[in-house]
Amino acid sequence: MHIVRPVVALAVVSLPLPFAAGSATAAPPSSATDNYVISVYEDLFGRAPDMTGRSTWTGALNWGTPRIAVANAITSSEEFRSGLITDAYAAYLGRGPDPAGLQFWLRNMGAGMTIEQLDSGFIASDEYWAGAGGTSADWVRTLYADVLGREAGDSEVAFWVSQLTSGATRAQVAMGFLLSTEYLSTVIDGYYRWLLGRGLDPAGLGTWVSAIQHGARDEQVIGGIIASEEYWANESSRPYVGYIILSPREDTSVPLGSGQSYSVVAYQPNGVLIGDVTDEAHITWDGQPCPQGLCQPTSVGSHVIHAEHRGLNDWATLTVVTVG
Repeated sequence: MHIVRPVVALAVVSLPLPFAAGSATAAPPSSATDNYVISVYEDLFGRAPDMTGRSTWTGALNWGTPRIAVANAITSSEEFRSGLITDAYAAYLGRGPDPAGLQFWLRNMGAGMTIEQLDSGFIASDEYWAGAGGTSADWVRTLYADVLGREAGDSEVAFWVSQLTSGATRAQVAMGFLLSTEYLSTVIDGYYRWLLGRGLDPAGLGTWVSAIQHGARDEQVIGGIIASEEYWANESSRPYVGYIILSPREDTSVPLGSGQSYSVVAYQPNGVLIGDVTDEAHITWDGQPCPQGLCQPTSVGSHVIHAEHRGLNDWATLTVVTVG
């Protein structure tokens, strides 16, 4: 499951810490811990941590708070859950959430609703039913395509249609799909590839699929992955980035309808080259994304090109001119 980057600012949630919140800056420095916290924010939120979040979580970890406690606090935040909700709207309704809808689902998740129950609410809705064709058979076939990512066999469609005819609700049928080993294996494999850069191993399959089928939350699964020794080893040992350089850095001009490709290179604080980080960096023109570093402003004039990577920034100017 791809997590859509949320739009709600993260508030540091309540977590018992072994020091007062105001003394976070007194925690002993640890570039490994700082690297880890930055990576968690970039992976879960697509942004660098704000100063409050960075100092709070780094300080908590340095003073002995277990990683799993920090991870679970972050993944149960409204910002992260807003991403899950936004993802569900996009996947099943083809649109973003309205403010009232977002708050409704956040309240329900705060009261214990799982992401599978959330998804079933969308799948069972009249809006989804109508978009799927408005008949039981069409709805079931759409479920196979949207949830399992494959076509349904005729016997499979007949089975689920008979369940509906016999009195099963659309929500109950949806949960049958969403808690299936077939679906959850794909979801958790996606979490592994997203956070660990590798596929799901048999041990992870047995642990996490069963956990969700017995009531665990996806947020806890993701928290468990980012609290793991593997994730810690991968992220805490990264070279510490001291500054980045956006290239081309000088002012550049292009004709309207064209574009300019940008790259980002990272360096350690002492000037030692880390390497090209364009694929990890966030590059925008006037706040609009530049896919794969290609910025294509749509109006004549000067535009601000901004690169951000692990909380560090660099800027350039791109001027778009008329042709001829």
